[in-house]
Parts: sequence; C-alpha cells; structure tokens
Amino acid sequence: MFKSILVPIDGTSLSYKPISTAIEFAKLENANARLVMVSVAEPRMFNSVQHDALHDAKEAEKLNVETAKENIRKALASVNAAGIQWESVISVSSTPCDAILETAKRLQCDLILMATRGKMGIVDTFFNESTTQEVLRKTLIPVLVFPDT
Repeated sequence: MFKSILVPIDGTSLSYKPISTAIEFAKLENANARLVMVSVAEPRMFNSVQHDALHDAKEAEKLNVETAKENIRKALASVNAAGIQWESVISVSSTPCDAILETAKRLQCDLILMATRGKMGIVDTFFNESTTQEVLRKTLIPVLVFPDT
C-alpha cells in the first residue's frame, strides 16, 4: 500500500476535496501512511530598482506565504482529527508543478492526490496547461485526480 501520500492545496474549495480520500488511503490495512500537504506560494517578480517596489514585492510574497500556511492549517484540521501522521511543506515558486514534484521526490511520496477544474476550453488549453495536466505529464508517481463535479 502507499506509505507517503502528497496532497497539493491551493486554497480553493476544490483543492480540499482529495483530503478525505487521502485519510482513508492512509488508514487502509494499517498502512500507517503519512500525508504530505504542500501549498505553493507565488513569488512576486519585479523589474524595478525603486525601494518602494522592492518593499511592496517582499510584502506581497510574505502575504502569499501566510495564505499558503493558512491553507495548510485548514487542510490539517480533518487530518489531525483522524489521527493520521502528516508533514506540511510551504514552497515559494512560480511553477507550482515543479514545486509539487520536487516535494514528492524529496519526501519519497508514492501517490499524489489532487483536484482539477477539468473544464479548460480549447483556447485555455492551447495557451495554458493546468497544473494537474502538467503533473500528469511530468511524473512517474501514480496520480489520482478528483474532477470538479
């Protein structure tokens, strides 16, 4: 059975959907699996040398990290109630897929459970691959995808 299950959380209600299934997987056959919750905070890029712009970018990034921490806290409420082992990771990255996969590799996760909006139009798909699609394309780790239903 799976020993380390990664669940990416982006703060949308949909991203919390896989948590109950992850808890059930962790409990299967006394697997004693741990859940790894990862939330990716967006860094703030800037092209200005003005001190105010630099300060504002650092503040925005700090707020994004705090939001990611709060997203993880919300996710862990049900995990703690179930008595499941867990670990949380806050990553600052402009490429969420890479942050998710790096976390999975570093923490030796053997399953990823994540949600997808799944309703990208042709134009959206052509110009912008979803994070879930990118994870599916780049990983060798099994991924269980929860659609927006």
